[in-house]
Amino acid sequence: MSIQSLVKNTENILLEMDMICSGDLFILSSFSREDMIILHIMLSMGMKRDVVTIDTGRIYQETFEFMERIRDEWNVSIKFLFPDRSEVEYMVDNFGPNLFYKNREMREMCCKIRKADPLKKILSERKGWITGIRREQTSLRMNANHMEYSGRNVKCNPLLDWKYSDVMEYTLKNGIPENILYKRGYKSIGCLPCTVPSDGERDGRWWWEDGVKECGIHREEVMK
Repeated sequence: MSIQSLVKNTENILLEMDMICSGDLFILSSFSREDMIILHIMLSMGMKRDVVTIDTGRIYQETFEFMERIRDEWNVSIKFLFPDRSEVEYMVDNFGPNLFYKNREMREMCCKIRKADPLKKILSERKGWITGIRREQTSLRMNANHMEYSGRNVKCNPLLDWKYSDVMEYTLKNGIPENILYKRGYKSIGCLPCTVPSDGERDGRWWWEDGVKECGIHREEVMK
């Protein structure tokens, strides 16, 4: 599919999502290339909706600097979500600041407290959210749908059918700014202790683990 067709399909999906949610939606952004494309398309359509990001307490300074740049240059406000302080304190006090290296269970607990729970909280107040996931990224995402419903919440994945090459083509053609960490070999950018440069798109996330590389925010239980 041509990039023009992909963009048109993405616009139609976003318009449908906006109608379903009556405008009560936000884009959940880590300011990845994918998230920047969605934001660029939405602004090009005149669809100025809330931009929400999760500050886990462990993300890169370069990511903060990039957020600041986009806030100023693109004139968008950013709402920050934070984990519950008491839960983080309990976790770190009992299991250590780098508990995620010990085993998968500990890593998933850290991701849940720092990322999934803050998202779940805002979803109890808002109807719809937009993400930048793509099918080719992980096996979990391969079977996702453009619209996913759970109770009162609707999740929209407008870039599902985009390939990595499409992301790069759109980014370059439209001069979309990007996090400087991409130029340093990162393919996916998350928390500092859990992300390294890599060849594969998700290989650099939780590199010490095998299997599907997910933090949990794209699992069904988040919207329950």
